[in-house]
Amino acid sequence: MSVRLEACAKVFLAGEYAVLDRGRPALVVGIDRKLHASVDRSLRGLRLTHAPSGLTWEGGPVPEQLRFAARAVRLALRFCGNATDLHLVFEDDLALEGHKLGLGGSAAASVLAVRAVCAASGRAVGEDEVLSLALAAHWVEQGGSGSGADVAAAVLGGVLEVRSRIFWRSAEEVMALSPEQIAASRPLEVRRVRTPADLRLLLAYAGASADTRALVREIRRFAAADPVRWALRADEIHEAAEKLRQALESGDRVAALDAVRMGGAAMASLGEDAAVSLMTAELARACALASAAGAAGKPSGAGGGDCAVILAFGDEDRDRVEAALRPHFPVFHVAPA
Repeated sequence: MSVRLEACAKVFLAGEYAVLDRGRPALVVGIDRKLHASVDRSLRGLRLTHAPSGLTWEGGPVPEQLRFAARAVRLALRFCGNATDLHLVFEDDLALEGHKLGLGGSAAASVLAVRAVCAASGRAVGEDEVLSLALAAHWVEQGGSGSGADVAAAVLGGVLEVRSRIFWRSAEEVMALSPEQIAASRPLEVRRVRTPADLRLLLAYAGASADTRALVREIRRFAAADPVRWALRADEIHEAAEKLRQALESGDRVAALDAVRMGGAAMASLGEDAAVSLMTAELARACALASAAGAAGKPSGAGGGDCAVILAFGDEDRDRVEAALRPHFPVFHVAPA
């Protein structure tokens, strides 16, 4: 018998990089573009398959496309057990013609792996436990970095305000914990954000995949070398996130667009200070086209490539922005899941 699972992709609206400081918020959306997987327990043994590439893992060296899922499976097995006969097939990978879009595919794969193992074991597991286990696996596989907001989006969907409470200091520290301790750790503070019914979201692919781990590593290096300048930029990003949340919840559409532009400018300034290209020329072009058409855009996630996220209100404004962007970029409609 085969069971089909899905987890949300993510889009960051605000708070990137600043959210790496404990207690600072990010606004992230679990969107209706999803990662899908199927679980088959009729086969003997444990197997993971990445259908787009045909790669399979059965316990030996882990292919790059499956390493987050493999880490999550191993951790979930320690927690749930009783699922040694499991074939998990990832049907897609949130990519565009082989190019990563920066939509949180590794986070979604970690979530699906935990859900698959726990479902196969027959153990009832709450979403808080799924989130804690998947986040731990993802954080470890990232080398002890990341805010976990992308994992929250994959698990919960919708528009979320996420604050990191991750207390682990290293991957080794996490793996030394019991799975029960990890499942109970609650490393994130998450609340849902109300949004106007006419909120519309577009993604414009900037034509190059970003290396999120490398970018985070460079920003952390900058923060350690110049903590005063880092605090200034993190405060700017934090302020933009707070203003966007307040504007969305109050229905102040003009203020929401201003906050998005403010967040994009703050990310660009951080990149300049850290000598890292967060706001690439193509991302800047997409954001400028969006502003000229009456909407607002910024890099989604780490920047450096991947996608610009465009906020508009109402179908007419969205369609006008899409018409301005489509001659230059692949454009996708997305919505909170």
